Amino acid sequence: MRDYMKKILQKTLEKITPTKKEILIQKKLAEEIKNKILSMKYQQESVELVGSLARETNIKGDNDLDIFVFFPEKIERPEFEKQGLAIGKLVFRGHQWEKAYSEHPYIRGKIKGFDVEIVPAYRIIDAYKLKSAVDRTSFHNQYLLGQLSEKQKGEVRLLKQFLKGIKAYGADLKYSSVPGYVTELLILNYGTFEKTIKNISKWKNQEIIDIEKQISLEEARKKFDSSLIIIDPVDKNRNVAAALSLNQYARIIAASRAFLKKPSLKFFFGTKTKPLNIKEAKKLIKKEGLILTEIGYPKKEISDVLWGQIRRLSKKISSALKQKDFSVLRSEMWSDEEKEIIFVFDLEANKLEKVKKRIGPEVTNQEHSKKFLEAHKKKISGPRIEEGRWVVEVEREHNRATDYLKEFLKVLKKNEKSGIKKGLNKKAKVLSDKEVLEKYKKNKKFQDWFSTYLKGKEEFEGY
Repeated sequence: MRDYMKKILQKTLEKITPTKKEILIQKKLAEEIKNKILSMKYQQESVELVGSLARETNIKGDNDLDIFVFFPEKIERPEFEKQGLAIGKLVFRGHQWEKAYSEHPYIRGKIKGFDVEIVPAYRIIDAYKLKSAVDRTSFHNQYLLGQLSEKQKGEVRLLKQFLKGIKAYGADLKYSSVPGYVTELLILNYGTFEKTIKNISKWKNQEIIDIEKQISLEEARKKFDSSLIIIDPVDKNRNVAAALSLNQYARIIAASRAFLKKPSLKFFFGTKTKPLNIKEAKKLIKKEGLILTEIGYPKKEISDVLWGQIRRLSKKISSALKQKDFSVLRSEMWSDEEKEIIFVFDLEANKLEKVKKRIGPEVTNQEHSKKFLEAHKKKISGPRIEEGRWVVEVEREHNRATDYLKEFLKVLKKNEKSGIKKGLNKKAKVLSDKEVLEKYKKNKKFQDWFSTYLKGKEEFEGY
């Protein structure tokens, strides 16, 4: 088994390691951009290539160039942002670009087929005295450049590809997964890919990794409420795994166990999932408790902020359904990130009995009995006594989930205050089975995602 795993890891590494020519082209372009920025007449002090390319932990085909422009601490925030954007626009002159947002605006776009980000940051000497959230990135870069060995760079690539293969990789809140920086810290902590996977397979809830031994386990658990706690080596007050969701945490553990039991290249590269045919999809879409709601996609919102709002909205709708006695078995969200956001709610039943039984206080509690009886003067049956308690039967205000959701969406449109309100104002509707099927036929991306949802199975369990 060990030799077989070794062959799989070697084969994977050969496929995912960039060629010397590829790295040379990337670094040459990075140098050209850096020199161009340094020649500009602004207050920039230095320019630094950061991220996986700078540390040579990037995967073949990942054409991302993260270039940070550092300004002196004394420059005021409005001027800092103004100059940062001006430099970014000059870099992309003649190329495709857009304004993006982190904690502050920056410019990103494409140059010669590469995804380039020009991010302004303050040049600080102490990671605990940040002036903007991105200021610590340079400290991350310097720390890892001084710690990772040549062999470990390959081990990081293996871990990144493994997480990509099981759909648990990415810094964006949309995925709630493992960012690149965390993969590097995990390899630094455990040494190799194989040792990392073995340790992950044994992780418990609130696993703590503190490479620099900066705080006690008790302090870490009190400070961070998270399934996985990885203390940032350059900032002990930060858990770099905070965005990892409980589901993704569990998925990584389960996939690691499955891989150790039966290693396969499929864990790294996945398999082409065949979507359900129209007949199969139609049968599942018609399932009684399956409800899809659609709202518009609010453009010009920061992706990470928006996905946080999307998740909160999904929980809000689920909670509202549960309050009306509709049992939510599972729910999920999808978006094309252009026009629409889809919320899926799989209910135990879409329709409930029209009459609901309400159990009141014990008859012996005179005060509460009086309040209960006064509150339930409108009733279908009762009041009567069962097991020493008052009982009445009342008519439900809503006994169909689809009807209730239509009303609830109107309430959300009126009361929602976050950026997602723009999406609700664009469009907010409960989709009919016919509309869901039409969307399934026409939208390939939705079809692939919805097929996986309908099958309801972790892909790696079939390997």
